[in-house]
Amino acid sequence: MKPSTNGLPHDYLRASAPSSGVLVVWLAALFSGITLLTVYYAVLQNAEQRLQEETSALSQQFTDQLEAVLTRHVYLPALLAESPDARLLLQASAPDPQAVSQLNHILEKANRIASTSDIYLMRPDGLTIAASNWQQGQASFVGKNFAFRPYFQQAVKGTLGRYYALGTTSGERGYYFASPVRNGTGEVIGVMVVKINITIQETGWQQDAAHFIVADPDGVVFLSSNPAWRLRSLQTLAPVVQASLQENHRYADRQIPLANLHLDLAAPLQQARDGSRQYLAQRTGMESAGWTVYILNDRASVTRSVVLTMLLTGFMLALTLLLLYLLWKNQRQRREYEQKAREELEAKVEERTRELRHAQEELVQAAKMAALGQLSAGINHELNNPLTAIRAYADNAAQFLDIGKPDIARSNLIEIVGLTERMAAITRQLKTFSRKSAGQIETCDLHHALDSALGIVQPKLAQTRIVLEQRRATDTRYVQADLVWLEQILVNLLSNAAEAVQEQEEQRIWIALQQADGQVCVSVRDNGPGISEQAMPHVFEAFFTTKTIGKGLGLGLSISYRLARDMHGNLSVRNAPAGGAMFTLSLQQSATGSQP
Repeated sequence: MKPSTNGLPHDYLRASAPSSGVLVVWLAALFSGITLLTVYYAVLQNAEQRLQEETSALSQQFTDQLEAVLTRHVYLPALLAESPDARLLLQASAPDPQAVSQLNHILEKANRIASTSDIYLMRPDGLTIAASNWQQGQASFVGKNFAFRPYFQQAVKGTLGRYYALGTTSGERGYYFASPVRNGTGEVIGVMVVKINITIQETGWQQDAAHFIVADPDGVVFLSSNPAWRLRSLQTLAPVVQASLQENHRYADRQIPLANLHLDLAAPLQQARDGSRQYLAQRTGMESAGWTVYILNDRASVTRSVVLTMLLTGFMLALTLLLLYLLWKNQRQRREYEQKAREELEAKVEERTRELRHAQEELVQAAKMAALGQLSAGINHELNNPLTAIRAYADNAAQFLDIGKPDIARSNLIEIVGLTERMAAITRQLKTFSRKSAGQIETCDLHHALDSALGIVQPKLAQTRIVLEQRRATDTRYVQADLVWLEQILVNLLSNAAEAVQEQEEQRIWIALQQADGQVCVSVRDNGPGISEQAMPHVFEAFFTTKTIGKGLGLGLSISYRLARDMHGNLSVRNAPAGGAMFTLSLQQSATGSQP
């Protein structure tokens, strides 16, 4: 048995080669499996998060649009009810045909200008005596009695009537506003009704992968971007509900079948299924109309993202393993060649081996430097200063130990512990700020929330010349709020103030906490250029921003304003007399020390 140049027999090396190959295959399979699983769960979670954010944004946008459509015409029936022509016609014992014709033309013109569906006047017994569609023959409302409609029954009692229904005459879906018509003594002598068409939301829906559903309190879908879901029920209707729908002719005596849509009516965020299609459903209530809005976003985008990423990852992984295999195979062939080489080639083989090892070391070192570069890109700037200080304290401690001064070295070590606690505090603040909130309003420590917000924006302020001044009254500590929302608003206001003073020679920010009339007001003022008169009415509108492109989407103040209102507070803005903008957050004050 001839020994090899490294002292091992050639037969032993050849016998060990297959076993090492099997080990390499197992290691490659294990590495591939772990990599694919890690990528799968990371991509799936990221895609799910993006889908949730998109669905939530669509739900908010659509609900706001629907609210705007309803509130745009809520004033109109009350305004038309003040018409002298309507009062005279209702008070006349025998309606004058000329007066009826004149009022018909008035209602027709008002209907055309306001872009509503229909406008009509009803007597106290429910009979329609004038309408904007008086020229439409059998489709005209004149002479029809709608006393069975709930909106009429509400208005004839002296209140504003609101109701959604399918027209019994026109067969068109619409929302009704009804206002009482009163005589000089305040007695209700009739009802003025305005019907608006809200099906434009269906034709104007621009989303291909998402659908919306608007359901009444009984769970009947009356608006949807998917025609297959319209006029269907999301739950089995009780007999008493069916009888009520038949009585008031809400859906014109149509049968309301059960929708083939598996949906939990109580869950705010859920997975829904329509046949083979899977959706992420967001539920939002519209209290003013008593409706429930559902946004259903197709989960196919999640599947596509995961499949595409997994295919790309698999391809890159296969390419990497192929390269590693070729490298391993090349090394194995080289070892076999070295085992069979003659003694006269030993020096040359050893030289090449040294060159190869050197190249490998350089490759490993380059990979280490690349990894450090990627890690350094994710390290926060806030941690650099404590790390530098820790290094200085550690070097000094070593020198003091060398010269026999352990007390000073111990002091340095204590400073190092303090710095590490500071770094831990920074990460805790970021973790606390980034967590989700259930939106529970409770007693919160406003001073603690402000300190946390300042801790988050402090690194940004430290990179500027901003001078920060605070004034906190003692009776401003406790407020009714959600702690996470409160910190989010404060961070947004402080960040905006810091950006507003960037171009100023003297950069100053003032924070004031005051109490007045059972409320605590937090004012954040800067000495920046302030807000122009043209921009002032739009400051809290979504997607409005005065920043340059790429600096922001214009959602920060809009979200902060809505969070403040949800906490039963208010967020306002004005230009300070001395210059700059001043944002004021007002919250309900809570009793001192009553926080949970």
